[in-house]
Amino acid sequence: MMRRIFYFTIFLALCMMHGVLTSCSDDEQFTTSRSDMLTLPEDTLKMDTIFSGISSATYTFWIHNKNTKALRVSDIRMADGSKGFRINVDGEYLNQSIRDLEVLGEDSLLVFVEMTPQQTGKLEPEPIDEQLVFTLESGAEQRVKLRAWAWDAERWENKTVKGDETIVTEKPILVYGALTVAEGATLRLKGATLYFHADAPLLVEGALEAEGVTMRGDRLDDMFWYLPYDRVGGQWRGVRVKEKARVTMTDCDIHAAYACMTVDAGAVLQLTRTIVHNNDGTGIYASEAEVMLDHCQLSNASGSLLSAQKSHVTLLNCTLAQYYPFAMREVALNLGEGTTYVIEKMLIGAYEEELIAVGDGVEQVPEEAYRVAKKDDFVLIDEENFIYDFHLKPDSEAAGYGCY
Repeated sequence: MMRRIFYFTIFLALCMMHGVLTSCSDDEQFTTSRSDMLTLPEDTLKMDTIFSGISSATYTFWIHNKNTKALRVSDIRMADGSKGFRINVDGEYLNQSIRDLEVLGEDSLLVFVEMTPQQTGKLEPEPIDEQLVFTLESGAEQRVKLRAWAWDAERWENKTVKGDETIVTEKPILVYGALTVAEGATLRLKGATLYFHADAPLLVEGALEAEGVTMRGDRLDDMFWYLPYDRVGGQWRGVRVKEKARVTMTDCDIHAAYACMTVDAGAVLQLTRTIVHNNDGTGIYASEAEVMLDHCQLSNASGSLLSAQKSHVTLLNCTLAQYYPFAMREVALNLGEGTTYVIEKMLIGAYEEELIAVGDGVEQVPEEAYRVAKKDDFVLIDEENFIYDFHLKPDSEAAGYGCY
C-alpha cells in the first residue's frame, strides 16, 4: 500500500509539473500518422542480479512524445507477462494491460519497473528477458526490452546453530535476522558466500571455523551508476565474537559492514590470509581478548582498522591500509591501555597523522617491526570510485613487509 501511495504521489507531482491533472482536452490535436512515434530510451533496460524470491529495487525510465501533436497509446502490455516483472506507467499499474493513455505533444511518461524472479534451479545467475510493448492508435508498435538476472539462493532467517554443523556450498546464502552459533556449538563453513541483510549480524557464542568464505551485504544493485553498494560500508551489522567464543578464519573476505568484527572478553579471533575491508566503523575491535592475524589485510574503516583494549595482539606480515574515502577516520592501529602485542613485518599505509596510537603504559611499536607505505607504493587507490588494490608494486622499498 505504501508503495502505491508513493507512486501516486510521484504521479501527482508529474501532473503538476506538466500542468495537467486530467486527460487531454477535447480540442487537443492528435496524430495518427505511423511516422509519429514515442521516443524510447535505449533498447534495453538492464536491471541488476536479483536473488530468486526477493523483490528488486525500483528502476525508472522516461518515454517522450517529442511531436507537437498529442498521441494516443491504445495499449501497453507485457509480451510474455509471466516472468515476475511489475510495471507502473505514470501512476497506473499494468495488470493485463493499460489502455487508451493520452500523451500531450512534447510531454512524457514515467515508467517504474520492479521484478521478483522465481527459482531457476541453477547455481549461476540466469538472464530473464521480457518486452514492454506500446501500441499506438495508428497501429504502430514499439518495444522496450527488460533484462534482469535471477540467482537462486538458500535463505536463513534467524538461524541458530545449536550443535556441530558443516556447510560446504557454492549456492549463495541469504541471511535475514541474526545468524547465531550457540554456546557449545561449532559451525564450519567452507567455500560459501553469505549475503547479510541490512540489520543482520553473525553472533558467535560457541565456535566458528571458516575457510574460503566471503561475508558481505545482500544488495547487488548500484548506489550510483558507477558505484555498487558492495563498495559502500555499512551494508550489514558485522561479526560479534561473544565472551569465551572462538573464531578461526582462513582465506576469507569480510567487508562492507558497520563494526565489522567485535571480540569480547576471553574470546579468541584467529585470522590467516583474510581480508577485513571497507567498514563503516571499526574493522576489528577487541576488549580483553586475544587476536592473532597472520598475512592479513585490514583496510579502510571509519574507525581504526584494529583497536584493542587490554588485549593481546599478534600481527605477522599484515597489511594495514587506512584510506577510507571520508575524512572522519581514525588511526590505522590503536593499541589501547593494557594491551600487549607481537608485531613482525607489518606494512602500514595511511595519511601521516593516522598511523599508530598507543595507550598509557603501552610501548611504542619499534620501527624495525613495520614499514610505512606511501599511496604510490600500492597498485591502486581510486578514492573516487572506491576501488583499491593493496598489493605492493614490485619496485616498492617496502617489499618483504605486509601480506602480499
